[in-house]
This record gives sequence, C-alpha cells and structure tokens, in this order.
Amino acid sequence: MKNACFLIAAVLFVLDNPSPASATPILFDWAFNINGVIYESCAGDALPESFDDSGFDWDSGLGVLKIVFETVRTEDFHVVAFFDHEVDQDTATYYYEYGSANGIESPGQSWEIDEPGYRHGDIYSNVLSGILDNANSITEGIEDDVSMSLGWNFSLSERSSASVDFYVTQDPSFLSNHSGFYLAQIDAISLEALYFYSTLDIQECVPEPAPVPEPATMLLFALGSVGFLITKNIM
Repeated sequence: MKNACFLIAAVLFVLDNPSPASATPILFDWAFNINGVIYESCAGDALPESFDDSGFDWDSGLGVLKIVFETVRTEDFHVVAFFDHEVDQDTATYYYEYGSANGIESPGQSWEIDEPGYRHGDIYSNVLSGILDNANSITEGIEDDVSMSLGWNFSLSERSSASVDFYVTQDPSFLSNHSGFYLAQIDAISLEALYFYSTLDIQECVPEPAPVPEPATMLLFALGSVGFLITKNIM
C-alpha cells in the first residue's frame, strides 16, 4: 500500500475534481527507482541532473523523459518508472479504466499494470523494490484505477553510456507507427487512451586502435638501427 500522503491526495483529488472540463490526461502521481535510489512526487523529490525533461509535460504526463547513464567501469544498472495517469476526467471515471500490454518485451525490459496501491495493487511496492512482475492485473472487464510501470536492467562496460527514454502519448497514429512493446491505459466509457513505451540505447566504448607509424618514422627507425649495427661492428 502507498503511504498516507498519497491516500490523502487521492481523496482530495476526487472531492475537488467532480467534473473536470478537459479531456487532457492528468499525471496524478509518479516515482522512479534508479539503482535503488527512490524519487517520489509525494515526497517532493527533485530529479537528478541525469534526467532530461525538456520534452515532458509534468501536468499531463505526456511527452518524452530521457535518463542518461555513464560509467568509468563495468557496472550493472536498473531503472524503473511509475506513472499514475487519469486518462479522461470529462467522464470522472478514473476508477473505470483498464490496461493492456502489447508486443514482445526487449531483453532486460520489465513492466506492470495494476491499481496504484491505494487499495489492493502491489505495483508501487514493486517499483520501490525495483522488481516488476510483468503482469496486467486490470484487464478489460475488471476495470479499476490504472497505473503503469516500465523498467530496464542492463550492464555497461568501461567508459560506456546509455540513454533510457520513456514516452507517453495520446496520438492515435502511434498504433500504426510503433512496432515495439508498449502499454496502454484506456477509459472504458469514453475509450480515450494513452500509450506508454520505453527505449534503451547503449553506446559501447570502442578502444582506440594502436597508432600505426608513418613511413618516414619507420625509415628513420630503420636507418638508426643500421647505424647502430655498423658502429657496433667497427668497435
């Protein structure tokens, strides 16, 4: 279960927003687990400099959020992102949503769809532990309040880097343009939906080749060696 400040915020949200005027989604809650370090919206945590949120709207929760990892030695990493969106507040049915998982996960990728943890869901505790269960607990027909999480486990070799990008979109053209794994959150009444996916780009360090001597340098070395041998034989 999530802590008390999340529970209070959920109650206040319902009381203060009986019939919102816009169908734009709302990012009600978020959290990140970066190698065991937790960043939570409820705690008012500031995100580290490795986060690039210039393309992300924290009010609607739409856009792209980039996280950069760099290492000077071989190292293992894990990153988990948790988002609790309210998809369509025009119908005030945040509790009448369902999720779907689509496609095949990439190696090292994990995911989860569940009730956010205010009542029975375990997704938030899984985010805190860094281990998602790769399961959808809120399928069509058993609608509830939906939250989604995506994660990665990966290794970097010496002096390598990686970019983990998290995307959230409502653009319907996404379905015809995206071929990878993604999660969807759908309002069962309005059928408004948003889509959540992530990419991992690893840039391995390529060792520089040993310098090849230039022909002039090789000639000077050869002449020097010959001169040394002649001098040695004379003495």
